[in-house]
Amino acid sequence: MNIQPKNIQKVPAFGREADLIEGLQTGDPIAFDEAYRKYHPVMLRVAAKYTSAAVAEDIAQEAWLAAIGAIASFEGRSSLKTWLCRIVINKAFNTYREKRPEFPATPSLAMLSDQSAENQGVSASCHLSEPELAVQTSRARERIRIEMKNMNRDHAHAILLKGMTQLTGSQVSEVLQISHGNLRVILHRARNELAAVLQA
Repeated sequence: MNIQPKNIQKVPAFGREADLIEGLQTGDPIAFDEAYRKYHPVMLRVAAKYTSAAVAEDIAQEAWLAAIGAIASFEGRSSLKTWLCRIVINKAFNTYREKRPEFPATPSLAMLSDQSAENQGVSASCHLSEPELAVQTSRARERIRIEMKNMNRDHAHAILLKGMTQLTGSQVSEVLQISHGNLRVILHRARNELAAVLQA
C-alpha cells in the first residue's frame, strides 16, 4: 500500500518536533506530509541496508502504517526519527524471519572507519593491474557478504546502521536499544571479525 502524500509541503509548518508529534497524534494531514518529507528518505535508506530497493519501499510503507497506528502512544522517550527507524528495523527483521533468514546477497556495506574493510583487504595490492584489483575487490566483498551472514546479528546490524551517515552513534544506540558504550564495543568486535576474515 502506497501512503505517500499527494502534496508534500516544502516549507516546514511545525517549528518544533513536539509540535509535529502533536500534529501527528491529532491526525493533522499537514503534520503527516511534513513528517513524510522529513523522515521517509532515511527510513528508506535504513530498510535498503537489509534488502532490495523494491522490498525496502514496501517495508518503509508498512512502517508508516504502523507508526500512524501507534503514534497516539508515542511518549517522546526518543526522537521521532529514532522511533520511526526502530519500526523500520523491526519490519525488516520480520521480513527476514518470514522470507529470508539471512542478510541480502549483495548488501550495501558502509564500513565503520575511513577505510572500509573491503578496501583494507585490497590496499596492500595496489601494484595489481586494474582488472586484477577488480577481481580481488570482488572476492573481498564476497567474503564480507558470507561473514555478514554468519556474524552475530547485533554486530551486523550495528555495522550497517553505523555506516549510514544519516544516523549518529547516539541514534544508532537508541535504535538498537543499547548504550553508546556497548555500541562501540560491538562495532570494535565486528570490525575485527571482518578484518580477520580478509586476512585469513
